Amino acid sequence: MKHYQSNFNLIIADDHRLIAEGISKILNEEITIGEIFIANNGQEAVDLALEKDIDCVIMDINMPVLSGLEATKRIKREKPDVKVIVVSMLSDTAVVSKMLKAGADGFINKDTGKTELLKALEKVMHGEKYMSPEISNNLFIHFSGRSAHLSTGEKHLTRREREIIKYIADGFTNHEIAEKLFLSTVTVDTHRKNILAKLELKNTAALVKYAAENNLL
Repeated sequence: MKHYQSNFNLIIADDHRLIAEGISKILNEEITIGEIFIANNGQEAVDLALEKDIDCVIMDINMPVLSGLEATKRIKREKPDVKVIVVSMLSDTAVVSKMLKAGADGFINKDTGKTELLKALEKVMHGEKYMSPEISNNLFIHFSGRSAHLSTGEKHLTRREREIIKYIADGFTNHEIAEKLFLSTVTVDTHRKNILAKLELKNTAALVKYAAENNLL
């Protein structure tokens, strides 16, 4: 059953081909859409946005060649009417704030399902802004000053990331974690890398030590 009827051209920018193709499949099944282009990095997204008649970009943040942040800035500078919906594992307040400042029209977490993706797309294509409830709540807490009372780990890590840290500390492999959380191994690996990057840690051992010291286990 179609959620709504539309006809627009869209870019899916994600360096994980499986994720990009998965999003493309969902959109083609759920809505009437024009052309869908897939960009493997931020630079490809910019090039496509400038070359083609594009209405919206579904943008990842962590990509090679050019990040989603820089790609969003360039697209919005050259074609401000092109909508940008960020779909990323990174959803802490600092990252969200930077993407919104760059001009993003929507921001949802990759952990969300197709219903929220379609909702975000519908809102944004009708001129509204959209953020996942969890992300909106994090921003509210941050800007209301309550974040000062949270531990370092709680301020930077999402619920899913804290969940994955516990499994890592218990010695589970990426494949085993993926099975338990009904995610792909690629998604879990991306989570692991993002967690290490956020916390500025070099390896799993350092992560487990950090988690223990910050009451994340």
